[in-house]
Amino acid sequence: MKESIMSFFNAPVTNKVPAGVCSVAGLHSYISSDSHLKELTQRVRADTENDKAFRGKKQTLLPYVTPAGIFSYCREQCIVLPSGLFVIDIDHLASTEEAAAWRDRLFADEVLQPDLAFVSPGAKGVKLFVPYRLSLTQTLEQSFDNALHTAWDYLEWKHGLKADTANADMSRACFLVHDADCRCKLQIKNYKSSHE
Repeated sequence: MKESIMSFFNAPVTNKVPAGVCSVAGLHSYISSDSHLKELTQRVRADTENDKAFRGKKQTLLPYVTPAGIFSYCREQCIVLPSGLFVIDIDHLASTEEAAAWRDRLFADEVLQPDLAFVSPGAKGVKLFVPYRLSLTQTLEQSFDNALHTAWDYLEWKHGLKADTANADMSRACFLVHDADCRCKLQIKNYKSSHE
């Protein structure tokens, strides 16, 4: 796995100017062990039964990233450097336990090969950061769209899961939440190389 970097934004979601950049490995560490993010996650998830309150808290309290790359401003035409990643967002699973099971199963998928997988803010969904190849014969937008739609079709065919199609925008915000069991390819590779 190559190390991908992307823009990191502080809450609220109306803040469109990045606070900096982060790597996938850095995100894994942040998502799995940051105590402040854990506290924010608990506050947001306290309102999962009230959709309006939950959405308001999520958009007000949680930081977010733009997995597709580095942006000078959170708008598609403001991309500075593509990361070679896109997000697959699966929602409306039956339970937190089912979300965790899908996180682990999809992380191990030999076709998708996500770099990062974690349970989403509502605790009944999964977010996957999936790598793709940038094409020399297509625009960035074409490469991104082709990879995204191919992955959506595969996900439905292989696993019977429908992805959230709102993630078709390259600058789409991906909210970050605490997941102690977040999965990361780089983390596994580093662990293996240091314990061989």
